Amino acid sequence: MIPTSLLFTSSISLSFSHSLMDFRFFFLFLSLFLSFSFSLILFLFSFFLSFSFFLPFFFLSFSLFLFFPLFFFFLSLSFFVSFFLFLSFSFFPYSFSLFFLSFFFTLTLSIPSSLIASPSYFLFLSLSLILFLSFFLSFFLSFFLFFFFHLFFFSLSFFFLHSLR
Repeated sequence: MIPTSLLFTSSISLSFSHSLMDFRFFFLFLSLFLSFSFSLILFLFSFFLSFSFFLPFFFLSFSLFLFFPLFFFFLSLSFFVSFFLFLSFSFFPYSFSLFFLSFFFTLTLSIPSSLIASPSYFLFLSLSLILFLSFFLSFFLSFFLFFFFHLFFFSLSFFFLHSLR
């Protein structure tokens, strides 16, 4: 016969592990939802901020349309494209890295300790770190794209300006 104290403690430990597993799934859902909403908010923020920077230059190009039509148009287009690319490439790596880090943290909570020493876990850890570093490096790539688009559209607008003379 099994003693009642042993049955009582085993039922308590089973209910505790089941509630802990529910908490892990809730944490996974919450982290996925928060990272997705954070990405969406940052995307909308970058779009509207770049559009608000674009509008004054666009109206300026229409007001000076008789004098330098293509110059101000390409200048306003360059500000819109480059600033939008700069903001989206700057904010999205952090939101995606937050997403993958929260997913990784939740999987670490849900993986038992016997699996942590397995080589598949280290493979998953190395892949997640490579992914995080690639998104982090894309932030520095955004600076390059920002200045490249500024230089390209600015030189193009000056080319059209000198061709009109």
